[in-house]
Amino acid sequence: MCGSKSILFAIIEMMARVWFLVLISLMLAGIAWADDFTSSGFIVRDPVFSTLGGLSTSTSFQVFSSGNFISIGTSSATSFNINLGFLYFPVVSSPVVSATAGTNQVALSWSASVGALGWTVSGYNYGISTASGGPYTYTSVGRVTSATKTGLSGGTRYYFVVRAEDAFGNTIATSSEVSAVPSSNNNNNNGGGGGGGGGGGGGGVPSCDTSVVIKGRGYPNAEITIFRDGVVAGTPRANTDGVWSITMTLSSGGIYTFSAFAVDSSGNRSLTSSFTTNVTACQTVTISDVVVAPTISADKSEVKQGNNISFFGYAFPQSQVNVVIHSDEALLDKTKSDKLGFWTYQLNSAKLDIGGHLTKSQTVTPDELVSPFSDGIAFRVGNKDIAFGKVSGTGGASCNKNGDINNDKHVNIIDFSILLFFWNQRNPKNPCADINRDGVVNIADFSIMLYWWTG
Repeated sequence: MCGSKSILFAIIEMMARVWFLVLISLMLAGIAWADDFTSSGFIVRDPVFSTLGGLSTSTSFQVFSSGNFISIGTSSATSFNINLGFLYFPVVSSPVVSATAGTNQVALSWSASVGALGWTVSGYNYGISTASGGPYTYTSVGRVTSATKTGLSGGTRYYFVVRAEDAFGNTIATSSEVSAVPSSNNNNNNGGGGGGGGGGGGGGVPSCDTSVVIKGRGYPNAEITIFRDGVVAGTPRANTDGVWSITMTLSSGGIYTFSAFAVDSSGNRSLTSSFTTNVTACQTVTISDVVVAPTISADKSEVKQGNNISFFGYAFPQSQVNVVIHSDEALLDKTKSDKLGFWTYQLNSAKLDIGGHLTKSQTVTPDELVSPFSDGIAFRVGNKDIAFGKVSGTGGASCNKNGDINNDKHVNIIDFSILLFFWNQRNPKNPCADINRDGVVNIADFSIMLYWWTG
């Protein structure tokens, strides 16, 4: 009996040791050792990160738990930062501006903005206002660090800010506001002698010329339409290099809004770009470097997943054309326009999920002027190829009366994009774009489409 108890105690002791070893193994399984972490300002000796919620230590700090790559943001201490995540945001320094007043002008100069973590400064524009805090009227000056604003009224305080932009024309940094008061040009004729002044209007304001010169870039031989405050002011034609200009005489000074669009050689119209400026009376104001947005079209409204879809249009010749595919994750790429301004880009749709997508384009000229984005053109990735402007299905399917132009049982942005392509066209090549069958694609067709909209 005594021998049996000894054997039982031995078995219990052995089992206890086994369970102890198992427990220790489980505890150690959640702990990993790593090499030292170092930077120019600190070092972590033999750090330990525990999945059980432990902490690692060094002489001067502790790290509680750990951060993974799904996290976005910055953890900081007095002497170091930990940036987490693949999408950590880039930064750029703000320009520091100085303003020097002159005779009816102010000279601006500023420090260059410096980008980090992927942001590159591609140009600047400055804003001017007669009120602190704006609103400002902006002028693009390219990638320079100085500019002079002329034609200002002496004795008036003007306020300025400078904005840094990336290659897509997005503002990525803005300076603090500065101000200056230009002096007057006092070469006034003080009316000496009267010179047979004639009756009436004593002390009247002498007549003078106020005008605006707009210079821009478009597509070779394209017709440009210019609006002033919503009214057509002229239709200059670009030369064979894509350069155009227009001079407009104004009845008075003041704040004006100008707009411009171009029609390419295929009859496609660009997005209308608008800009506002303050025109000083009796002065000629020149607005330079207006770059018209590119046109854009596609060879398919629906592409079979895995097949190619082509986008094309016109831009300023020999320029970079940025192409953006808006999807769950935006795709960014670029191509180049030829000497006639024509550009094309081919995309393999295997990169995209089944469903609707949107494409835009943007011009970057050889001297790095950036245009606004083009209109968005919608397309669908599906199980078949459908040519742009054609009706889905076989056998020449009849047109739907509810705005479903591509006959996919949905009235959505793809149909709207096709409608825009044929906008204002009479008897369009795709008759389904003329939803109400009145012979022209216009607001009436758009209204019908909105009524039946499914999204």
